[in-house]
Amino acid sequence: MNLPNKITMTRIFLTPFIILFFLLPIPYGIGKFIALFLFILASLSDLIDGKIARKYNLITNFGKFMDQIADKFVATTAIILILFFGIMPAWCASLILIIICCRDTLVGGIRQVAAAAGNVIPADKFGKFKSLFLDSSSMVLMLYIGLVCADVDVVILMNIIYYTGIVLLGIGTLLTIISGINYTIKALPYLKESK
Repeated sequence: MNLPNKITMTRIFLTPFIILFFLLPIPYGIGKFIALFLFILASLSDLIDGKIARKYNLITNFGKFMDQIADKFVATTAIILILFFGIMPAWCASLILIIICCRDTLVGGIRQVAAAAGNVIPADKFGKFKSLFLDSSSMVLMLYIGLVCADVDVVILMNIIYYTGIVLLGIGTLLTIISGINYTIKALPYLKESK
């Protein structure tokens, strides 16, 4: 197993610790801040493993597959933890989560069908922007939740952090829909070939 693959696997390994520290009732929001730090670390590792793999020609099929899995593990876990902390109505949180999971399932299925026919569908720019906005919103909202648990009572600051996170999440969710549609349209020629 080469270095980029080890970094990818480390991201998967970090996921249970993000969940653990986020859910542990550690006073002053310390657990939430540790979870936030681990999430940032995992997100940065996603940038590093790809760059190393490309620079040193260490790209493997295992790495391509596990990198997507690791991304979903970390990103979806963070979204679930945040949405079900109660920072927005349950129906809204459920809708956002359904949209994200449906898009990821759709794109994963399309990739599998295309790969079975020997085609590799390249990542789309909307998907990259979607990840950027969703990961950024997760970081901002995890910070907000940590500050709430730490009893920070600076209303203006808390409102700025909260609404920044919500706006980023809204844009990320919209980009999730656009990315799913765009990916499907781009994949149609590959899917016809695989019949």
